[in-house]
Amino acid sequence: MNTASPTTSTNSTLGRLGAEWNHISIRHDELRRVRSWGLPGPEIASLDDVLIRCGYRPAPAHQQWTNGGETGATPASRWTEIAADDADRHLLNLVAVAHHDPLAARIVLQRILPALCGIARRHSSTPRQRQEVLDDLIGNAWQLIRRYPVERRPRRVAANLVRDIGFETFVRPARRMASTETPMSHDALLDPPHVPRSEPIHELLEVMCDARRTRCITEDDVDFIRSLISYGRPEHMAVALKVTPRTIRNHRDAIVHRLRNSVAA
Repeated sequence: MNTASPTTSTNSTLGRLGAEWNHISIRHDELRRVRSWGLPGPEIASLDDVLIRCGYRPAPAHQQWTNGGETGATPASRWTEIAADDADRHLLNLVAVAHHDPLAARIVLQRILPALCGIARRHSSTPRQRQEVLDDLIGNAWQLIRRYPVERRPRRVAANLVRDIGFETFVRPARRMASTETPMSHDALLDPPHVPRSEPIHELLEVMCDARRTRCITEDDVDFIRSLISYGRPEHMAVALKVTPRTIRNHRDAIVHRLRNSVAA
């Protein structure tokens, strides 16, 4: 499964990951290790087999980014249809192994890489910024994959991981920044040009924290907003959760209504 072409710089994160994957996917030592995990299904001939069983599909944006616009790097005959529930179970087994084996974590990273590329594209306006965002996403992915709570969250594993990585990359730093801002003196407040402008995300986080303390919204509502921020648009989140965009918008609007009531109270 070619993830990088000669047109992709080997100095980029995707270039390095692609070169690494091509190297390890059929290497004897890695295959012997994967076979020792006792994963369900026929004997594994390549690490690509594990990806396919976990529901891997290279998104068009991922193909264009990693293959220099070549969309036929992997023949269509290479893919087999995997039911969503079966893919979820395979991925859950793999994530459980990833808790103690970095090779399993590497395969899980490859599985969610197209989604991470999509997030990086939505949160950047230049190729350089896109690369920086992807580096941050991949850096956070390693630790989150290896500590994913398989017992507590056994379903929609890929979507949960991508959501958690987005939250760790975008929301948590903003929340940390908001909580560590130095209070301004009264004199400073009298001088508007020197008052730092509050970012909308900071204001949203503050409102959500207050609403959660007063029980106007639930922890599930907070998780939903985190996911929506990570995916960027209701349409993207709807695809990941296999629901309609209208469902996402209705849920969002209901939470916003409760937040407004909390502010007005």
